[in-house]
Amino acid sequence: MTKLILIRHGQSLANAQDLFAGHSDFDLTDFGKEQAACTAAWLTAHESVNAIYASDLLRAYHTACPIGEAFGLSVTRDDKLREIYGGLWESMPFSAIAEQYAEAFDVWCNDYANARPVDGESNIEVYRRVVPHICELAERHDGGCIVIATHATVVRAFDAFAKGLSAEQMGQTSFCYNAAINLYAYENGKASPIQTNIIEHLDGKTSALPPIISA
Repeated sequence: MTKLILIRHGQSLANAQDLFAGHSDFDLTDFGKEQAACTAAWLTAHESVNAIYASDLLRAYHTACPIGEAFGLSVTRDDKLREIYGGLWESMPFSAIAEQYAEAFDVWCNDYANARPVDGESNIEVYRRVVPHICELAERHDGGCIVIATHATVVRAFDAFAKGLSAEQMGQTSFCYNAAINLYAYENGKASPIQTNIIEHLDGKTSALPPIISA
């Protein structure tokens, strides 16, 4: 059995400005760096980690770096763990997306699994991209405990898989807070949730949920 710890990145500059980040390489805010430090402290107190992976985007990588320092482990950057690609929505304010791409944005808000940013990647495609890859990482570290610092859509995709939901049912999963910790057990091709959306370690340093689900 492999223990998987999926962590959404801390608050990013895009989160703070209510922008659709996607593959755009926004770094953490100072507040996001505090969240990352709290996450590292909680993990060192509760877990024994063998390997650390992160999306190659700065907001996820810099969330993982304090964890690597705490455990004396290097962080492997992995572009397969990136957030959904936003196409024409990349770096746009959500308010502008709602105005300029009203029909597609309505799908994003009300039919999450089938949502696709204009000229971008769909949430279903994210599921099909990231779930097999995370399973592969789990099998590579069979019997260990690995941290994966990544993004909201990636966490929701794997959470759906762990709960026995298909890509088309991703909308049944919950939104994931910045720097939330999500624990899963993986064995023989199957994952199961242990505890998800943990934020107790943030000691009140939680980012407000956006009015619109953000990438």
